[in-house]
Amino acid sequence: MAIDRRRFLKSSAAGLAVATAGCALPHPGADAKSKGESAFRHGVASGDPLSDRVILWTRVSPESDALGASIAISWWVARDEAGSDIAGEGEATAVADRDYTIKIDVEGLVAGEAYYYGFRVDGTGDRSPTGRTRTLPPSGVERVRLAFASCANYPAGFFNGYAHLATRDDLDAVLHLGDYIYEYANGQYGDGTELGRIPDPDRETVSLEDYRRRHANYKADPDLQAAHARHPWITIWDDHESANNSHLRGAENHTEAEEGDWRSRRLAAIRAYYEWMPIRELPTGLFRTFRFGELLDLVMLDTRLHGRDPIAEQTVEAASDKSRSLLGEDQTQWLLGALSDSKAAGSKWRVIGQQVIVSPVGYDATSFNADAWDGYRANRDQVLSHLENESIENVVFLTGDVHSTWVFDVPGPSAAVYDASTGEGAIAVEYVTPAISSPPIGRSQKTVDRLAVVSEHTPHLVHNELTEQGYAVLELTAEAASASYFYTEPAEERSAEARLASTFVCRAGTHHSVRLDEGDGIG
Repeated sequence: MAIDRRRFLKSSAAGLAVATAGCALPHPGADAKSKGESAFRHGVASGDPLSDRVILWTRVSPESDALGASIAISWWVARDEAGSDIAGEGEATAVADRDYTIKIDVEGLVAGEAYYYGFRVDGTGDRSPTGRTRTLPPSGVERVRLAFASCANYPAGFFNGYAHLATRDDLDAVLHLGDYIYEYANGQYGDGTELGRIPDPDRETVSLEDYRRRHANYKADPDLQAAHARHPWITIWDDHESANNSHLRGAENHTEAEEGDWRSRRLAAIRAYYEWMPIRELPTGLFRTFRFGELLDLVMLDTRLHGRDPIAEQTVEAASDKSRSLLGEDQTQWLLGALSDSKAAGSKWRVIGQQVIVSPVGYDATSFNADAWDGYRANRDQVLSHLENESIENVVFLTGDVHSTWVFDVPGPSAAVYDASTGEGAIAVEYVTPAISSPPIGRSQKTVDRLAVVSEHTPHLVHNELTEQGYAVLELTAEAASASYFYTEPAEERSAEARLASTFVCRAGTHHSVRLDEGDGIG
């Protein structure tokens, strides 16, 4: 994957097309704008904030009679919403080979400050919406709040969680843990006909043009636009940004006879993601770290496309095979180094943002989810043993993927006994966010029946909820980590309302989550 990614970034920077991309022109039809329409149909976004810089993103829709021509734009960053107290400004060019997306890495900003930004098309004067962003805090920060979300399926319903996130002013950043888009045709996983949410293109995404159009389709959603414009985002892909149950060498719903060469499809999906998301393009890959003063080191992992081996047979022997990896050896060693470096730097908390459930989960005496870390146990033991051996404390895993709420104490690999009343035997905690709009797993009676006895085989499970949609917020202080779950109205009806359903607190040094009374905690 490292060789492929370097080639991808090199070709992207040079303006070369992926082999299966087809035409390098922007996607046709409704995406091109007519005279008088706004050029900024897909809003603005910011992401990958550091203490002195942040990525700004937008996409400029070309005139329908000027497809292929470059477009000159100007950008600005200011300390006030009116844009009068300028902190930075410049010019850029939107080109067809980047699908007219623009990314600016703005430097020289002040740590822990809010900024406003926008774009303008030179010549026409067409202006984008104004976005709001924030740099990472300096030393001495006492509190950090991170929303985390996943699994937004466009035809399955409205993005109510995003709508509520857009109303909040108390977040340092939004973490998106994957399944930002889905690759299916309408009706394959969610039918948006009655809701007016038929995905574009209405076919399975395979080529670069397909993935670009699907990203454009999602970014045209007003609630997603509002959430992006309100907060900086830190994102990572899961499988549906490429194909269901994807890994380095293939995917569950990809066959060469029907979808063509997997490597070409994977690179097309990666390229479109880099173009359409407010992320910093690094040659090492999408795994990266963010430092929030001495309070928090945030580590983002790629458990999908970098080094993952295919899902093995659902046997303990196959899942424990030491030759199989979820992260790949290079990313694993990078993660272990990042955790050790965080401890050496004196950081209070280490938060790991990733895609699939880390904690062991027993559905019955023999079955488990082979697509999660349970299917890659040797690789999980490498990570958890490192925490034990190096006495690295205050580790929080944040997870998406499963369209439901879960809270775990994560047992250490050498723990002989886990005590549910104290958390003894645990080495970290894990908080799993529900889906934004993908169907909750509790809607399937077969799944509910299968999970009915999960607590018997999973003593370190603190809480689960299988029917709600929404997102969660992690609040960190020197004393504790708190995860609050916000549930929205069902995605079939558009709403910006959300309620605080529960809060779970892990006191520093305990590796044990305790539920607060309903309504307590952060709001």
